[in-house]
Amino acid sequence: MRWFCLLLLTLSLSAPLAASDLYTGEVPVASQDEGARTEAMAAALKQVLVKVSGDPAAGERPAVQSALANPAPLIQAFYYRQDVDRSGPTPALKLYYAANFEPRAITRLLAASGLSQWARERPKLMVWVVSDSGGTTRFLDDPQLAPLLRRAGERGIELTAATIGDDDASSALVLDVERGSIANLRPVASSYGAPGVLAGRLYHTADGVLGRFAYGDGEREESFEVRGSDPAETLRAAADETANRLASRYAFAAADSTPAAVSAVVRNIRSAGDFARVQAYLASLSVVSEIRLSSAAADSMNLDLMVAGGAERLRQIVALNAVLTVAGDSSDGAVVLDLK
Repeated sequence: MRWFCLLLLTLSLSAPLAASDLYTGEVPVASQDEGARTEAMAAALKQVLVKVSGDPAAGERPAVQSALANPAPLIQAFYYRQDVDRSGPTPALKLYYAANFEPRAITRLLAASGLSQWARERPKLMVWVVSDSGGTTRFLDDPQLAPLLRRAGERGIELTAATIGDDDASSALVLDVERGSIANLRPVASSYGAPGVLAGRLYHTADGVLGRFAYGDGEREESFEVRGSDPAETLRAAADETANRLASRYAFAAADSTPAAVSAVVRNIRSAGDFARVQAYLASLSVVSEIRLSSAAADSMNLDLMVAGGAERLRQIVALNAVLTVAGDSSDGAVVLDLK
């Protein structure tokens, strides 16, 4: 139990603040003049409120209107960037305004408006989408998926386009995507570090484009349909619906995010390296504000944690990672976690 000698020293170290795009809003602008920037600041703040709360109507709350009218005090920094937009028939150079907002100010604004808060730990989903092309069902490539991926970023969810090859394995994947066979697609996604899957097929109809999608976030599987006038609009709608469903599960109301004491038992600890790995992971979680070692045995340790949202929030977030597994509860009510 040599690792035990390092426990108190390691626990005394504080985790660095992690950078997060959740508090950055980015919107297209026509120019860098003051009028365009003033409008862009409000649009960027509205985008951040939607990302952090998970509520697509967050910007419509009466309590946030004064902040939208004068967002400058909430901004830490802003910048402009140019990028090539390939979502249309021809590539076009676009100018974007981006603003980084102060996280604590956003948290206070959400609480004052009664909005939920969605922790930064969110399931990463690997994406496959197929559509008819010249009578053959084919995967959409990265430029075709751009509307889906950009809207996902605007909503605060991480979607990663799958790498598609020309071999027989890729041909077999087409059927899995068409059928929404999440169980068959998950091992592929997992091999790339994505615990979740989003798979869909686009159908061109007389009324526009119908999209049938299935997704699994590692905890549950669901399916849904969306419609749009063209593929880009349908893909944006799919990103919105995916974000709405994830937020309905993982976003907590401010009243349910009060820090609460949680006892946890972590098993399979066999070295100082194992302990350091667990401690670093728990310290990195946005909902964990305090970690205290209460006791340790040969291959386990008991921790007292302060967790925003309590034990249920901890279980949900831990289920999204590749470090710990939720094994249940002990006889005295502690959350039991196994090191993978």
